[in-house]
Amino acid sequence: MSALTVAALRARIESAVDAAAGFTKSRFSPAAFAQDVRQLAHGAFSVGAPQTDPHRAEVRQIRAAGAMVNTIIEVKFSANHRADNQVSDYDTGLALEALMIKAVVGASLAGLHVVYVDSVRDTTPDAEFWLSTSRFRCIHRIDLE
Repeated sequence: MSALTVAALRARIESAVDAAAGFTKSRFSPAAFAQDVRQLAHGAFSVGAPQTDPHRAEVRQIRAAGAMVNTIIEVKFSANHRADNQVSDYDTGLALEALMIKAVVGASLAGLHVVYVDSVRDTTPDAEFWLSTSRFRCIHRIDLE
């Protein structure tokens, strides 16, 4: 398994979601995404990598081979949540979430193994948008040299 930087992993996942129908990459960082509802649109998304840990602590790390790690990738997206059609919009958001999960798990597997972890769903404070945050555990190797 070849080495893959966390930045390259995040970009690979972002490209996979961006290629899926119905999604538009947000210009906001993952930490700022959805902080202001004026920045949201149906299908807007952001990809972050909040955590990287050793894959197995008992495995010896060899500098030349790199270290096997788990990187958590979070994909956040928004969907419409109209007052007059909330149940239908909720189902539309769930369908969009399913497409996103398939896109991430189907991302290029060169030097990478992706495992779906969970999804958390909520609405914005004014209930104008439906928000989803899905997490994936990505097993890959990082360079140590």
